[in-house]
Amino acid sequence: MFLLSDDLASLRRDLDAADSATAVLQARCEAFGLPGGPVVRARVEPSDAVADEAVRGRLKASPGEVLACRRVRLMWGDLILSRAVNWYRPERLTADMRRRLAETDEPFGVVARPLGYRRVRRETRLVEAAGRAPFLHCRAILETPDGEPLALVEEVYPGD
Repeated sequence: MFLLSDDLASLRRDLDAADSATAVLQARCEAFGLPGGPVVRARVEPSDAVADEAVRGRLKASPGEVLACRRVRLMWGDLILSRAVNWYRPERLTADMRRRLAETDEPFGVVARPLGYRRVRRETRLVEAAGRAPFLHCRAILETPDGEPLALVEEVYPGD
């Protein structure tokens, strides 16, 4: 895999130890000297998804609270580093952060970083299926310093 010098286990360790997946990917791309930088970008994909009760529960959203969904491919130039679905609570972001998420290719973690969130890992697993390249699947909650959920992220890191 282009991100790793050894294997997906190395990426798993790095992601589990960090608060920002984007920062991990950025550092790896720079360390490997990959062309296509200088920063990780989010290629936003259209989504008309509606949060189900499981998502609402994980984010502790009140019954009338609006949740937003941002589906992205995190890219380094033309390389796909990961695919992610990010459910988040827009009311916990500043107006400028909401604008940047709607109008730019900045990753959520970069935009929301000033809030001082921490990444709480819920699941990180290596998936190996017959006939497919292995991949890493991660699920995490981003919490603000007051312990309130800000976002739920589901990420897939390809192994090919």
